[in-house]
Amino acid sequence: MIDRNIGTAERLIRFTLAVIVVAWIFAAESFGVAQLLGLLAAFALLWNSIFGRCYLWKWLGLSSCSTEDDCSPGGGNSRA
Repeated sequence: MIDRNIGTAERLIRFTLAVIVVAWIFAAESFGVAQLLGLLAAFALLWNSIFGRCYLWKWLGLSSCSTEDDCSPGGGNSRA
């Protein structure tokens, strides 16, 4: 498993976007390809926001963790 690489602010943004996309899907009159892609994107955003890990960012070598965020391998629950 990879270390956390998404900071708190970005996790909140991703969670908010996931909720907005799901609301758009429920408000749509029909369920088509756009809604299916939106549902997949919302699932990915929600998954990233909950666990604080983005495999695409890991592959690209990016991280939005700041010094205030606990992005250690236990993610806030680790005790040495």
